[in-house]
Amino acid sequence: MRSFIRWAGSKQQLLSRLRLYWPGDSRRYIEPFCGSACLFFDLEPQDAVLGDLNEELIGALRAVQRDVDLVLECLGRLRRGKAGYYELRSRDPGELTDPERAARFIYLNHYCFNGLYRTDARGRFNVPFGRSRTAKRIDSDLLTRASAVLHNAVLVDSDFEETLHWARPGDLVYLDPPYAVQARRIFSEYWPGSFGSEDLIRLGNCLDDMDKRGILFVVTYADSREARQLFAPWPSCRVMARRNIAGFAGARRVASELLATNISRKGS
Repeated sequence: MRSFIRWAGSKQQLLSRLRLYWPGDSRRYIEPFCGSACLFFDLEPQDAVLGDLNEELIGALRAVQRDVDLVLECLGRLRRGKAGYYELRSRDPGELTDPERAARFIYLNHYCFNGLYRTDARGRFNVPFGRSRTAKRIDSDLLTRASAVLHNAVLVDSDFEETLHWARPGDLVYLDPPYAVQARRIFSEYWPGSFGSEDLIRLGNCLDDMDKRGILFVVTYADSREARQLFAPWPSCRVMARRNIAGFAGARRVASELLATNISRKGS
């Protein structure tokens, strides 16, 4: 199935490539930078751990997992259109119940510009309304299906290292972190400093640790000097992905990314 979440940097267009690494058995699937979790929803694993630093995102997934009907009821009370969007965006999510907060996140994500998640210095969501989304209703059936797929997933709102504490030999971990590339500007998905060069070093240490422990992983990252150094111990290849940040379709471009995995070294 497809994800109900729009997300800048989503690997939706690479799913046909990424799903080749899933053995299709009873392995556990772990994704520490889940974002839209499009690969998770595509694979529909029976056992999974999804993690992300974004508490609003994880809270929405958790509310859909626990009581999707209540979330849908809250969504049904929201006013569609530009005025309704900005009215809801101005509300403090901390004053809402969990289902209301999830509905707010899903609504803003669905109708915002380009599926971006961006906050100001005070942590307030500030992405403008996306005009092209006005006529597109939220798919209630998709949310209901998502709730069923999420039923057996553990949801963790934490740093990626904490999520990786769940990993055991034989698990499959997919990592798609925000990009921290010194040579060029790449959109920061959450907020300034959410993932930087020091985190990239931590990520490399985690990959090495997983490899030694027999934990399978697939990782994607911007094609860059940093990524080539990071992935040097494992087989890697270039894959092409369209950048969806630009405001107009004609300005969007296809860019090279790197994909690395230790699966072939494990004989799986």
